[in-house]
Amino acid sequence: MKRLREGGLDQNPRLLRRVVCSKCRRRGKRFLDYLKEGSFEVGKTERIMVAHPGIYSLYRFEEEEVTQIIIKTQCEACGHRETVSDPILTVEYLTGICKYRGPGITYA
Repeated sequence: MKRLREGGLDQNPRLLRRVVCSKCRRRGKRFLDYLKEGSFEVGKTERIMVAHPGIYSLYRFEEEEVTQIIIKTQCEACGHRETVSDPILTVEYLTGICKYRGPGITYA
């Protein structure tokens, strides 16, 4: 959270995406804004299968644990409430980025 508030993730394009109301299609806050405000919930840890490029075969599969971050939103225009999540919004993803201490991160 400290690195998040200091602006350590401000240039991450995956967190700069905006939440869009499913009812009126109005664009709301960015994922990053919700995280900085602390207005999110941490879900349960789940085990998932992840495909990685393989050496001897096309893919290799590994089990990983992910803890989803859940954001509850309310549209400012129509008042519609919904629960939003995204595959990148996991505790592990954010922790991994925050631990990186290099000169800069290049996002593809």
